Amino acid sequence: MRDRMSRPQPLASIGSFKTKWSIIVVVAIGMTAIMSQVGLELGWPWWVRLLAAITVGLSLVQFLAHGTTYPLRDMAQASETMASGDYTVRVAPAGKDEVGQLTEAFNAMAGNLAEADRSQREFIANASHELRTPVAAIRSTLENIVDGVVPAESKTMAKLLAQTEHLSGLVAQLLDLSRLESGAETVKMVPLDLGDLMHSVESEARLNHPAIELELKSPMGLKVVGDEHRLRQVFTNIVANAVRFAPLGSPITVVVGHQNGTARIAIQDLGPGISDEQKTRVFERFWQADGTPSGSGGGAGLGLAICKEIIEQHGGQVSIEDHHPAGVSVVVELPRML
Repeated sequence: MRDRMSRPQPLASIGSFKTKWSIIVVVAIGMTAIMSQVGLELGWPWWVRLLAAITVGLSLVQFLAHGTTYPLRDMAQASETMASGDYTVRVAPAGKDEVGQLTEAFNAMAGNLAEADRSQREFIANASHELRTPVAAIRSTLENIVDGVVPAESKTMAKLLAQTEHLSGLVAQLLDLSRLESGAETVKMVPLDLGDLMHSVESEARLNHPAIELELKSPMGLKVVGDEHRLRQVFTNIVANAVRFAPLGSPITVVVGHQNGTARIAIQDLGPGISDEQKTRVFERFWQADGTPSGSGGGAGLGLAICKEIIEQHGGQVSIEDHHPAGVSVVVELPRML
């Protein structure tokens, strides 16, 4: 941010751009008339009086207007700098009028662009890292097969297939998150029976994990408006996380309720729990991939980020709450049909 403290700002306390320029025009006309009268009393020739009046008037206008217009010039210059990719430039505050408000909005926009640029660079770096890992594993295995170091037997090919499926799933998640965040794909809102949806999620979870101890508590006839495919994706992902973290044989409870126009779905497990610091980061992209939680069991850390985006598009929210005596509850709140 450039230093403007040394620049004269005689009209900075005035809160209206229009009023500032009205004052400038009135003062300029008044000084021109005064100089003309002074020159007349001193006996100056008409052309000298005219020249003196114009000089004094323009000098005064330049002095008064300079502090009013420089933020506009600075914003134009800053815009050119930002167009080249430098989002650190800021414009100093300039008074209380509309131009001052514009500089504040400009600086806020520059901050948002800088944060978006940082987030994009971080996303690309993390995505590249996550994609590189399965690609490197597949490549090294294939090179060993080609070189004859490892035989192309079914066990080896099964490992290759597993890595390929992991890579395919990661690419699908990246595309999914990108479409949701960019608005390229929106949720299709239709009336849904939340109980039916959760029973369907329960059946799928039991099919994928036959040994699971899952208890669903849901009232009948609880209606919400939402995208069935996307909400199923959310709850399937959260239940799968609960299965991953919960001790073998411990119960997982899904409690569905409603209050004050809001449907509340809590997926509870008796796993190792989560710290307060982790609660603020668990919905970040790639957070799990950074290895912060122990025993994560793999994954790229995109599932809960996708869930958060979907729930927010439904006008709801998702959060982590403590579940005593152990474990956590992932709580989803959605507007319900009254």
